[in-house]
Amino acid sequence: MATVETRKNKQGDITGYRVRSCVGRDEQYKQVWRTCTLPRPDGLTPARERKEVQRLADEWETAQKAEYERTRSKEDRDRITFADFISNHWWPDHVMDGTHTPNSIEFYRYMADDLISYFGPKKRLNQIDAEAVKRYVKFLNTEARTKQGTPYSAATVQHHFATLRNIMEYARRFHYLQADPCGDLSQKEKPHKGTKKIDFLTAEQAREFMRCLESEPLFWKALANVLLTCGLRRGECVALQWRDIDPEKLTLNISRNITIDKEAPNKIRIGSTKTGESRTVPLSPRVFSLLMELKREHEARLQVKLAPSAFIFCRQADPSKPIYPTEPTRYISKFVKRHNLPDVSPHDLRHSAATLALEAGANLKQVQVLLGHADPGTTMRFYAGVSEEAQRQTVEGIESLIG
Repeated sequence: MATVETRKNKQGDITGYRVRSCVGRDEQYKQVWRTCTLPRPDGLTPARERKEVQRLADEWETAQKAEYERTRSKEDRDRITFADFISNHWWPDHVMDGTHTPNSIEFYRYMADDLISYFGPKKRLNQIDAEAVKRYVKFLNTEARTKQGTPYSAATVQHHFATLRNIMEYARRFHYLQADPCGDLSQKEKPHKGTKKIDFLTAEQAREFMRCLESEPLFWKALANVLLTCGLRRGECVALQWRDIDPEKLTLNISRNITIDKEAPNKIRIGSTKTGESRTVPLSPRVFSLLMELKREHEARLQVKLAPSAFIFCRQADPSKPIYPTEPTRYISKFVKRHNLPDVSPHDLRHSAATLALEAGANLKQVQVLLGHADPGTTMRFYAGVSEEAQRQTVEGIESLIG
């Protein structure tokens, strides 16, 4: 929308209005601005005057944008290569716009390199039509190979296609293309990740998992209990600080997440949760006691009183620094092998928390809040993970009502 500023004389009386609007971007992606001055309408009340000036400004802005689109040369845009558009437009202005995490940037870097390698350095952006996209999808499904020489998984194929569509949609929005060619493929022709099987512990397996934890160091015992009973992501777990515990309400406040960032001084990045919002999850008295015992152990070892901002799962000699999010993964991998338990990861323990909560009678909304899912559809996937015994009880429940 155009911006409107009042123009006044030395006496402070309004003499007119200055209107300014961005009508588009030039070939260097710099904003192109237009301005004009509107005279003050006569005989109107202040409220009607403001509405009339805004109407005139909107009309002027629409005309200016149409004129700019009509008169500017698009010759350079017609000649731009796919590789050049990625490197000099999509990458600096979209990927590096400050909204993406280091992991996302690294992901896009890998995907962009693969796309440029496939289409080549000379292919023009506007030469990639729906047929070229369809052939690319066929290549991903039949010929593409990983560094280990194995075919791409369905998820990898979908990631490549989604990145290409992201680039093409960006090109369409900024008028480098008339339309996104990826959108011309039918639903059948577009790749899909499919439904991933979710690994989880049954109630019986979870009890055995907890029994084996009894002989483990208190640090890892507490961490695994938090993962399994609170349903946290591993990055959320290692980002917990002592101030996040409410001892009166027996709750945990989840407001941070830690990810690996190779460019950061400590190789980690502390940011907000995956959804960008904090949530509160309950703590059982047993897990709360474990955490308090861990705190006492920390303070006795370090001979200091821990600050509220100290990390619960901190490095051995420095409570102000959290452990890396990869450490719980390595520990749990060794732990389950040592005790001959099902091969689960920290994220599988999160799935287990969701599944066990559903089997214990929690409804979908309760589990969604516990896990911090922005979309209830994501939580719905956990229904596929309900155990066979629970499904049997469901059928028996139906039978008891109608039999």
